[in-house]
Amino acid sequence: MIERVFNRLSLAGLSATFVGNGIGRFAFVALMPALIQSGWCSQADASWLGVATLLGYVGGAASSNALAARFSSAWLLRASMLVCALSFFACAMQGAGLAWAYAWRTAAGAAGAVLMVLPAPVVLARHEASIRARASGVVFSGIGLGVAASGVLVPLLVGAGAALPLLHLQGLTSAWLGLGALCLGLTVLSWHTWPVEAPATSGSTERPPLPADLQLTVLLILLAHGLNAVGYLAHTLFLPDYVVRELGMPLASGGFFWSMFGLGAAIGPLLAGSLADVFGLKPSLVGGLVLKAISAILPVWSSSPAALLVSAVLMGICTPGIVALVSAYALERVGPLHHRQAWAMATSSFAIAQAGGGALMAIAATQLQSYHALFCVSAAALLASTLCIALVRERASSEEHLASADPLPVAATAPNP
Repeated sequence: MIERVFNRLSLAGLSATFVGNGIGRFAFVALMPALIQSGWCSQADASWLGVATLLGYVGGAASSNALAARFSSAWLLRASMLVCALSFFACAMQGAGLAWAYAWRTAAGAAGAVLMVLPAPVVLARHEASIRARASGVVFSGIGLGVAASGVLVPLLVGAGAALPLLHLQGLTSAWLGLGALCLGLTVLSWHTWPVEAPATSGSTERPPLPADLQLTVLLILLAHGLNAVGYLAHTLFLPDYVVRELGMPLASGGFFWSMFGLGAAIGPLLAGSLADVFGLKPSLVGGLVLKAISAILPVWSSSPAALLVSAVLMGICTPGIVALVSAYALERVGPLHHRQAWAMATSSFAIAQAGGGALMAIAATQLQSYHALFCVSAAALLASTLCIALVRERASSEEHLASADPLPVAATAPNP
C-alpha cells in the first residue's frame, strides 16, 4: 500500500483528469469565442460542438463500467488519454467539416467521462486508508488545473500563429495543435505508471451485485451527486453573462470572475482532501455542499464585486472538491469491491443531471428577466444534495474495517470527481 499522497500513481491520476476534463472538455469553452470570431464556425455550430462534448460525456459515463469489465483499467486509461490528444489534432483540420469536428468532440467527451470514472478507483485502492481523501484530492485537482491552464494557454496559442509566421499556422490551428501536444505529452509520461493487471476475463471481472444493505446508500449518493451537478450549472452557464449584461459591468469583469472560478477549481480538491483527512469524509462533504449552496445564492443576496468574487472562488473550490469527496466517500461506504460500480453510476447521474438541467436552464433563461431564479434553483438543489448525504446510514465498525481494508487483487479491483 502507498503511504505518500504525492507519488507517481496519484500524479498519473491527476494527469488523467487534467487531460480528459480540464483540457479535453473545458478547454473548448475558452476556444469558442476565437472559433466564432475567426469564422471557423458560426455561433450555432460552436454551440452544437459544445453539445457534442456533453453528449459524449453522458455516453462515456454510462458505458465506462461495462468497458471496464471487458478491458483492463490501464488499457482504457491510456486509450482515453490518447483519444483526447488525437481529438485536438483532428480538430486542427479546418477544412474537414463540422461533422468531422462533431465526431471528435463527441469522442473527447466520452473519453473525458472514462477519465473521470476510472482513475480514482485505480489510485485510491492502492493507498493507505488514512490518506485516501488527500490522494483523491490530488487526482481530481487535474480538473481545475486544466481549466486554469486552458485559460492561460488558449490566448497564447491563438497568438502563436502570428508570432511564428514561418510555421504557416493560423492562430486557432496553433491552439488546437498546442493543446493536443500537451495532452499527448502527459499521456506518454503516465503511460507506464498505470498498474499492470491480469487480462480481463469473465471469471476475473464479474462482480456480485450490490448487497441489499448498500443499495439505499448508493441511491442516496447518486441523488446527491446528480443534485450537486444542478448546483453548479447557474454559475458555469451564466455567471459571466450575468456580470456583463445584467449587472452592466465591463466584459473584462466577466472574464475576471470566470478566471477566479478556475483558480478556485485548481485548489479545491487538494483543500477538500486535506480537510476530510482531519474532520472525516461525511462532515467535510456536508459542509462543502452547504458552502457551495451559499456560493450559489450569494449573487442574489449581493451584486457587489466582493460578493461576486467570493461566490466565484468558493464555487470553483467546491465544484471539483466535492467530486473528489464523493468518490472517496463512495469508497468508504461501499468498499473497494463495489467502488468502481458505485462511482461509475454516480458519474452517470452527474452527467445526466448536468445535461438535462443545463438544457432546462438554457430554455428558462430565454424567458426570465433575471438570472436570480436560476441561482436560487442551484442553491435549492445543493441543499437537497446535502440532505441526501445526511441521510446515508453509518456502517458498523466491522463494516467500516472491510470498506477501508486492503483492496482485492488487482484483477478484481481494477477498473470509477
